[in-house]
Amino acid sequence: MALHPSLIELRLASCRLTNISPSMKYANFSALVTIDLSGNHFFSELPYWLFNLTSISNIDLSFNLLQGPIPKSLLSLRNLKSLRLNDNEINGSIPEWLGQHEQLQYLGLSENMFHGSIPSSIGNLSSLVDLSISSSLLSGNLPTSLGQLLNLKSLSIGGESLSGVLYENHFSNLSNLEALVLSAPIAFDLASHWIPPFQLKGIILSNANLGPKFPEWIYSQQSLVYLEVPNSSISSVNGDIFWRFVANITQLNLSRNTISADLTNITLNSELIFMDHNNFTGGLPHISANVIYLDLSHNSFFGPISPLFCHKLGRVNSLDYMDISFNLLTGGIPDCWEYWKGLSFLFMGSNVLTGEVPPSMASFIDLIILDLSNNSLSGNFSLDLSNVKNLEFINLKENNFSGTVPTKMPHGMEVMLLGSNQFEGNIPPQLCNLSSLVQLDLFQNKLSGPIPPCISDIPSLGGAQTTIHYPFQINLYTKGQRLEFRDYGLLRTLDLSWNNLSGEIPPQVFSLVQLHTLNLSRNHFTGKISREIGSMKNLESLDLSSNKLNGEIPVSISSLSFLSFLNLSYNDFSGQIPLGTQLQTFDASSFAGNPRLCGAPLPINCTEDSGNVDVSTQHGGSNDDAFETKSLYLGMGVGFAVGFWGLCGSLFLNRTWRHVYFRFLNYVADQLHVFVAVKFNSFSGTTGSSN
Repeated sequence: MALHPSLIELRLASCRLTNISPSMKYANFSALVTIDLSGNHFFSELPYWLFNLTSISNIDLSFNLLQGPIPKSLLSLRNLKSLRLNDNEINGSIPEWLGQHEQLQYLGLSENMFHGSIPSSIGNLSSLVDLSISSSLLSGNLPTSLGQLLNLKSLSIGGESLSGVLYENHFSNLSNLEALVLSAPIAFDLASHWIPPFQLKGIILSNANLGPKFPEWIYSQQSLVYLEVPNSSISSVNGDIFWRFVANITQLNLSRNTISADLTNITLNSELIFMDHNNFTGGLPHISANVIYLDLSHNSFFGPISPLFCHKLGRVNSLDYMDISFNLLTGGIPDCWEYWKGLSFLFMGSNVLTGEVPPSMASFIDLIILDLSNNSLSGNFSLDLSNVKNLEFINLKENNFSGTVPTKMPHGMEVMLLGSNQFEGNIPPQLCNLSSLVQLDLFQNKLSGPIPPCISDIPSLGGAQTTIHYPFQINLYTKGQRLEFRDYGLLRTLDLSWNNLSGEIPPQVFSLVQLHTLNLSRNHFTGKISREIGSMKNLESLDLSSNKLNGEIPVSISSLSFLSFLNLSYNDFSGQIPLGTQLQTFDASSFAGNPRLCGAPLPINCTEDSGNVDVSTQHGGSNDDAFETKSLYLGMGVGFAVGFWGLCGSLFLNRTWRHVYFRFLNYVADQLHVFVAVKFNSFSGTTGSSN
């Protein structure tokens, strides 16, 4: 490397570098103290030259793709104080000799592929301030020598295969510890009266075995900024003591436990609150104006939601994200949303809410996602949301909304899920003006009339480039089943199934080349499938079943190489199922209920005289191909007639030519007779001599 030998610091983080010259022995920068090459694209083992930099103190190679084990030549770097190798693919065991680096203050080995146990020699790193180790392949117990790290401020260890129990001597001398992060199925065996030697600012104990009671020793930590104990087998908390304790914690995460508690009279004060997937009951808790993020989903809260939403906070609230879905909440949606104009994400689905949507819900300013699905809401959805410019996602599925399909949406709308309601009338052409629309679900309504041809005017379903948006958690019926997706803007779907739509499917539908799922089943569509369907190269799921479509299945459908689900059953298709790599792999049920169809995968063979197939098109030919075939046969017939009578007619009309021609035939016959006779006599003589 051609660098100045007096260079002290080299910082090339996130520069998209790919070559770290792993085989080079020496690098001419002997004075280098700090090297930061993090966030690049190095795909090799740790380079040889690195371990010849005897003056180096700080090495940061995190967030690369480095492989191989940690070489013992690392011991030559006696001045090393910081070694950060986080987020690579370094493998092998964590070497025991690593404990000889007594000056090391920062050691980052997390998110790698180390196996085996954590060596006890780590406890010899007496200068260590920050230690992070994690790998899904690590196993065994945590060494008690960790308790010897007097200067340690941050300890982070993770591994789903780690096991064992933590005792008080694991923490005995960690008086300077400020952050404790453990993500492993490890149990704690601590005396109920144990007072830790540290005062933590942050605790993250995920996937651990802390329960069933919330650990008493945590109450002694009076400086906590964040407390996270998700999925840690906790089922009970100590009532008022717990809620008073967490009131001043900035970030509280209790998700995915089985905690049972009535929160009716509780006020939550943390800025970020994750309490989903528990057994909390009673009415919804109150929240202070400090709360920014609130997730109470997947619990057993019941009663009305008005005490929460219509409770004046005394000052402008900070709430940006609220999820109260998957509870037992009842009653109507209150008309007091003017207090919550700053909300960006609102999830109220899967409750038992009733009544109409109040007008004040149109007063949002920053709303991005609105999810009211799977309730019992009714009436016309007449909100004018066209001025909610940031709105990208609306989910009204599985309610009892009626009237016409809502159209007063912002132009940036990307996902409209309106299925399983009572919407009626035609599909409004105004939807074609939503230029960013990538998913439209009108499944199981009472819609009638044709599909508007302007649907091809939606560029995001046609040829527009894929855009990335906030990840939407959605349930879609695709590929013959209901699937859950976490979509980042890559999925394109159109579901108009289970309606009363009629007429021919406009060819414009088949020009939506970005679609992944197209479901038009259980309607009254007639006519043929346009051969333009072959242009839908991204299509993975196609359902046209239970309509009145007829004619032959277009050959171009066999070119849809990504198609993994197909249902054309119960129509009136005829002819042979086109031959192709895809169509013969589907089950016969995909074509059932079409008595005039034949060919694989159906058990009905196609024959020329069966009336089931047009021979001229069974190999993929069109009407033009049939005309060419008939022209060929006609040409062959005319050619034979002309040739035959050109010869025989001349012999019949010219006596001299006739005599010459027949003499020639007699000569050829005589020569053939002599040739056969000679060969026969020669063969007989050879046989007799051999006997």
